[in-house]
Amino acid sequence: MVKYILSFLLLTSIQIFGQSETLKGKIIADSIQGYAINIVNYTKAIGTTNDENGFFEMPASVGDSIVFSSVQYQTRSIVVTLEQLDKEQRISVVLYPVVQLLEQVKVSNIELSGHLDKDVGAVELQPFVDNQILGLPFSDKPQPTKTERRIYTAKSGILDRPLNYLNGTLKKLKKIKALEDLQQIVQKGTTTFSTTFFVEELALPEELITDFVYYCAKDDYFNNLLENSKRLTLLEFFQKKAKSYKKHKELH
Repeated sequence: MVKYILSFLLLTSIQIFGQSETLKGKIIADSIQGYAINIVNYTKAIGTTNDENGFFEMPASVGDSIVFSSVQYQTRSIVVTLEQLDKEQRISVVLYPVVQLLEQVKVSNIELSGHLDKDVGAVELQPFVDNQILGLPFSDKPQPTKTERRIYTAKSGILDRPLNYLNGTLKKLKKIKALEDLQQIVQKGTTTFSTTFFVEELALPEELITDFVYYCAKDDYFNNLLENSKRLTLLEFFQKKAKSYKKHKELH
């Protein structure tokens, strides 16, 4: 009898956590109108954006990791619970603006006349100095990101690596890096062409441009086109994908 009860509970848990439903919510932030927030279900590798009033909907299941990111606001992530999938209500996601610190302004005591030819000689220019000029070791390789450094640290050491592997730290960091890579691809894809191209040439609603690029990013060929700056081939790729995307979204 106990065996049957345990089997029933196991099947029930699988159904609850595996069933895909719709997560409905609203972004709450200062001046949200006109800004599209990148909303990514990392577990299912799908993305969407909010409408002009902050509302959004996307497929989700219990336990899915949802990440909200934007240039204007701090990144936030949530793990979907059963209560959040309640069809009768929307969840509220509060985002806080990113605080940009201005560089210190130095006030010069040089008196300028307003004539460029005269004033250019009065301004002392500091020579450009880099590692190569000073004879120091230098590299033109891009600096690793914070997540890449954390992965390197987690994989270093005789004891740290097996411990981080067993407790899931390495797996979690690799997921974060994959998400960051995806966001970079999408951001690059949305800025390769102007908004006019997506709206007029591809006939896509402006609020769905980011979602469309997420759709394109599922294709590995898309990243290859971005890395090699093949604009003409990328244009043809977008035109082809736009047809299947509009059919998928039932856009006419």
